[in-house]
Amino acid sequence: MGLTGFTMLAGTTAWRQVIEGPKLAAKAQAERTVAWVNRAPRGDILGRDGTVLASSAVSYDIGVNQVKIAQYERIADSADSASGRADNEVIGHGAAAAAEQLAEILGVDAQELGAKMVGSSTYEVIAEAVPPDTWRRINALAIPGVEPDQRTRRIYPAGSVAGNVLGYTHEGEVRELIGSAGLELTQNEALTGTDGRGSVEIGKSGAIIPTGRQEEVPATAGTTVRTTINPDLQVIAQEAVDEVVKAQGADWGCVVVMEPATGKLLVLADSGAVDPSDPGATPEDSRNARSVQAIFEPGSVGKVITFAAALEEGTMDPEDTWTVPYTWTAANGQTFRDSHYHDTQTLTSAGVLAESSNVGTVQIGEQLDDEVRYNYLRRFGYGETTGIEMPAESAGMVSAVADWDDRTRYTTMFGQGIAGTALQAVQVLATVANKGVRIAPRVVDAWIDGEGNETPQETPAGQRVISEATAQTLTEMLIGVTQEGGTAEAASIDGYLVAGKTGTTEILTEDGTVASFVGFTPARDPAIAVAVIVYRPDGTYGGTVSAPVFRKVALAAMHTLGIAPDPSIIAAQAAAEADAAVEAAQAESADEGV
Repeated sequence: MGLTGFTMLAGTTAWRQVIEGPKLAAKAQAERTVAWVNRAPRGDILGRDGTVLASSAVSYDIGVNQVKIAQYERIADSADSASGRADNEVIGHGAAAAAEQLAEILGVDAQELGAKMVGSSTYEVIAEAVPPDTWRRINALAIPGVEPDQRTRRIYPAGSVAGNVLGYTHEGEVRELIGSAGLELTQNEALTGTDGRGSVEIGKSGAIIPTGRQEEVPATAGTTVRTTINPDLQVIAQEAVDEVVKAQGADWGCVVVMEPATGKLLVLADSGAVDPSDPGATPEDSRNARSVQAIFEPGSVGKVITFAAALEEGTMDPEDTWTVPYTWTAANGQTFRDSHYHDTQTLTSAGVLAESSNVGTVQIGEQLDDEVRYNYLRRFGYGETTGIEMPAESAGMVSAVADWDDRTRYTTMFGQGIAGTALQAVQVLATVANKGVRIAPRVVDAWIDGEGNETPQETPAGQRVISEATAQTLTEMLIGVTQEGGTAEAASIDGYLVAGKTGTTEILTEDGTVASFVGFTPARDPAIAVAVIVYRPDGTYGGTVSAPVFRKVALAAMHTLGIAPDPSIIAAQAAAEADAAVEAAQAESADEGV
């Protein structure tokens, strides 16, 4: 070779060593590197007491490269030498040898497993949802071609409890969990963690090179979301609303329990609640929270707003009297009637509310300017979303005064011609219970990061709707609704005063009614406000359909919250029952005398 040739060869060698060398080395390393993703656990969702309602578990789907498995040689080790085999002796080949080792760990039949491992696929799943401990045992075998697919799966330990609140998830393109409904959807960003990664270098046989490059970046779990939901009360409410829906042949029902002073929801229960671990088993229109999304005319529950406005504006006092016939015709020719026939009565304002008289209510509402009443409807929360941390909340419907016709002007006085949600209905009574201040409802209590640092949800700023004096007066009137002679005696609770209002309204778009009761207790020192809505029951009235559900849920709440019965209330209720018994006995004696 001449000098020139030698010089060119040397130059080429130098070029490859200095310039191409690192590139070639990097390429070779990349070709023998196996990389994976360390999936980040999704944050937990907790009840207010710390009960885990939703959690995540890391598991593995185990796949095999059938081409590599076919080349596998099982080498005897110390465990095999006891049977007379020498170390490094080949004692098995291919899929059959690999299956014999894997089947024992996976608890499956070796022959069936081996059959799955034969073929030309570069990735064939042979086991799903394998726990990490099991994968570690499989990985220790160092069988070339056995490859894990790490996945995070969502677990709901309480089943359908608060299912319509929690929502559920689905897998994204790279198998990450994504919220599809409920809090899983609205809190998706917080719940989603940051994936880690890992990689190792492997030789031609598929075994890990001990001196090769290895990398391990751990995943960071998502933020835990603690809700305001009381799981025990949620169970009771779900059972109670499921029972009444079944007994009444209703389409659906819901129960909402709220702390008036904080806006925290102790219960947000829908009938037929979805099991988040198997949402497909529930009809699509029942997987979300109707308590937040479904709207209906509030009916007589809407009378509370009319009475609140009249008291606040000074156009009515509780002792004012009204002549109340069964039917009444307004000056514009519109005629209204009460739900039950009766002779003409003289009722106080409090009596009109207790008996839920439409005729009396329109006479009281007529004293108010329409714009004033419209403003009170909006101030109590109708026509706007509450801002609760749930998806697809409905604002309801409240038409502008300019759109009211001659009849709507009056029907809005008793809760028809407007529409809202169960959440908005409970907000009305909670405002009265909270001395006239409206607090927006919420279902998220706090966010907790991986270090245990807690960021509490701030209590929403309150909005004064009516004065404290008006709220107190209206409370006493609403107590009368649940006393003897009121429309909601079935909502009364021994040892506790209950303030509330029944509602019954016809559904304009289909046959049937909506029966409701919304109230709070203890009436003079309220701890909870509760709404019970039953859609299209066989029974008609809120006082007979929904009030008993209120009683069951509210009594359970009193026990759960540790609020003891009031001895003075117990004594007063006993005295009233005794008086009623005496009156009944006297009436019976009079009848016998006749």
